[in-house]
This record gives sequence, structure tokens and C-alpha cells, in this order.
Amino acid sequence: MKYKHAKLTDIGNYRKMNQDNLDFFENSRGEAFGIVCDGMGGHAHGEVASKMAVDKFAKIFESQNFDGLDNNQINRWLRNSVTDILNDMIDYADQDLTTKDMGTTLTAILFANNCAYVINVGDSRTYKVVDNRLFQVSQDQNLWNSTPEAERKDIQMSGMYDKATEVTFWKVLTSALGPAKTLRIDTYFIEDPKGIYILTTDGVHDYMDEDIVVSTLLNPKQKMKEKAHLIIEDAKDNMSTDNLSILIIEVE
Repeated sequence: MKYKHAKLTDIGNYRKMNQDNLDFFENSRGEAFGIVCDGMGGHAHGEVASKMAVDKFAKIFESQNFDGLDNNQINRWLRNSVTDILNDMIDYADQDLTTKDMGTTLTAILFANNCAYVINVGDSRTYKVVDNRLFQVSQDQNLWNSTPEAERKDIQMSGMYDKATEVTFWKVLTSALGPAKTLRIDTYFIEDPKGIYILTTDGVHDYMDEDIVVSTLLNPKQKMKEKAHLIIEDAKDNMSTDNLSILIIEVE
């Protein structure tokens, strides 16, 4: 497989610090790994948590040979990698108690064995362009998605959902990666890895226009870095209140 990518992060309209972290790696065997993390705003040292997650995953990826591994083994590798990161965070927090409450979201994609594997913690997202539309591969780990479907329908019909959404009640995370956080790891499998992907923090996807994003991604006249810039600027124009990060990956 051949890869092109562009990554961009922006402090945004209102934040004093950028707690996002992201990167993309390739190895000599034609495998690749992309990751986006959003250090949790309002939690001490969210930028430490997001950087630790990216740096550790990069180190683990670079030392791993995926030849001969089946899908279950790769899935286990992804999960074990997150556990290794958590253990490092716990050790770090034991040495510096001020970081005990740090946390980060994590969304990442691995290209290996002619397939794609997605892992997700929290509400950063992985999308793929499918039939000229954005398909959300990962599901946000938040209060709304953890509420049973029947109960969600009742809430929507009662009008409670719209009222609560004004204060982002339903977007409260139910999972994050950190020393004192509740952790749930979700994984997803994509049989055909070829195509266009974007990995985003909520400062981007909560404020972007999906039609504009798709038209931008499919525009052959624009360079990938320019596409990333335009998508972030669109979210900022739509009054994004957070840091903004995007990783675009094209796979051939």
C-alpha cells in the first residue's frame, strides 16, 4: 500500500493551550499507523497524557512486526498497546501526583496485512469517505451513546435531549485514557483499506460541515496540507470552542 498524509493542529479560538497531539508513521514493510489524541480540557496536564499516548504508540508500532498475525492477534496488539500506555501513565502519575487526573481521548488507525484496523477511546473520531460521503467508523464513548436505545427515543420525544444538548450534557465522556479514568477500548475492522480517511478531535468534527469536508477532500486541485487547513478554518468559522486537530490519510 502507498500512503499520503497531512496533519495539522490549531490552538483554536479560545483556548490558552493546545492539548491535542497527533502523528503518522510508516515502516519499511509498507505498514502505517496514524493517531490523534485530545488531552482532556479542564484536566491538569492533558497535554502530557496526549503526548505520552502518541509517543508510546509510535515506539510500539516501530518495534512490531505484523507478518503472520491474524486479525484477532492484531486486535489484541492494539488493545495491549493501550494497556501499556495506561501503565506508563500510572507510573508517571505515581512520580508526579499533580498528573493523577490527566486524561486523553485516542483514535488511531493501523494499516497492515492489506486491511485497516481502528482503535478508539473517548470522542475523537475516525472517518472514511464512502460513496462521496463521510462514514464515521468509530463511535463516541459518551453518555448519549451509552444510553439504551429505547430510553434515547423517549428522551428525544420529550424534548429533554435538545434542552440538555445546549450545555453538552450528552457529550460527557464515559471513557478516557488516564491514570484515574474509566477505560473502554473499542476496535473496528475495515476489510478494504484503500480510500481517504480523516481522524479528528471534537474541536473539528463538532463544528465542521460534512458536505464541505467531503468536497474539500475530493478536490484534486488542492494539496493535502491545504485541505487540512481549510477544514480546520471552516470549524473555527463555525465557532469551535476547542483545540482543533486533523489527520488526513490517502491510501492507494
